[in-house]
Amino acid sequence: MLSGRTDLPILPETRAKVLEAARSLGYLPNTAARALTSGRSGIIGFWMSLEYSCYRGQVLDCMRALLRETEVTAAVTDIDEEYNLAHTFDRALRVPVDGILAFDNSASVEAFTRDYDRIAPTIPFVSMGAYWSESKSYVGIDLRKGADAAMDHLIGTGRKHISYLAPWTSELVDSGPRFEGYRDAMVGAGLESRTIAVETFSFKHIKDGIEKLYAEKALPEAIVCMNDEAAVSTSLVLSNLGVKIGEDVALVGFNGIEETEHTQVPITTVRQPIQEMCMLAWQFLKEQMADPTAPLQQEILVPELVVRESTAR
Repeated sequence: MLSGRTDLPILPETRAKVLEAARSLGYLPNTAARALTSGRSGIIGFWMSLEYSCYRGQVLDCMRALLRETEVTAAVTDIDEEYNLAHTFDRALRVPVDGILAFDNSASVEAFTRDYDRIAPTIPFVSMGAYWSESKSYVGIDLRKGADAAMDHLIGTGRKHISYLAPWTSELVDSGPRFEGYRDAMVGAGLESRTIAVETFSFKHIKDGIEKLYAEKALPEAIVCMNDEAAVSTSLVLSNLGVKIGEDVALVGFNGIEETEHTQVPITTVRQPIQEMCMLAWQFLKEQMADPTAPLQQEILVPELVVRESTAR
């Protein structure tokens, strides 16, 4: 009864009395003993970057909300950082988990699935987000289609001097679906690509980069920011300089965080389908945990371009 089973022949009033007595005594089930009996820990691994990001925070909140409806909890691990440091998954796999969800793990997801049969053959695994493994179940987001839509929109408004803003400390400054969508659209339109390479996405570094361009009278007609946090910071810097956003300089961000809608000039963004991604990935993982022989499930979602005043003419 205290294990949560409901299939035992116990009268409801008896069950209620026992559970109330257990609560009054402060009884808590021994999860380790339950795991030994059931073969389940009640824990899933949730692998994601723990570097601060509003978008990552929204994804984690969404997944936590889904898990609150269950008896499962998540052990969150920054697996990319761990793998980059140790080149193994030993530490993450010390936690006994019933399954793993890997969100936006660029460095580690392919390495993990390559070694999967050796290091974790019995643990169901689903990757999700902008990076996924083709060899396992996944819910991917096609950022390239989002970037294509954003660039079609900007070029369609007649803008020709369009820059891409990203940190030079990231490999994504000149690679990845967002940059490639930007670059290919510029080449296709016969326009010159230009990158605003800042040191990091901190407000100070974005401010330094934008103010330098302003002082040199080299601001572009539009800026495609690698994420929404950068777009919000860029918006504030431009406004403080007296630059009219949407008229003098257009702005586009990526991810669709709430803050983009509430800036002084609401920002056009490529909104990611967070709720659908999380629900599908959790559904896929649950089905694999229930039946390890179930076939792989693979889904690609397309983000939505949300056009706002920051790209108006």
